[in-house]
Amino acid sequence: MTNLPKLYSKADIARRWNVSRQVVKNWELRHDDFPQPVMWVHDNSLPLYLEEDIKKYEVKRELFKK
Repeated sequence: MTNLPKLYSKADIARRWNVSRQVVKNWELRHDDFPQPVMWVHDNSLPLYLEEDIKKYEVKRELFKK
């Protein structure tokens, strides 16, 4: 069986970070280093992001540092 990369929608990212989808959208617009989508589904209306890229962004932005 092939290992496929895990993909996240913005709703998935919001749940992962415990923020609203609007916050995710704002960060996408404000931060040049926000991950780029790797594919679009639902007639190009739903961007999907690689889990690896999301994790790198989390580390860079220290999203879980307390």
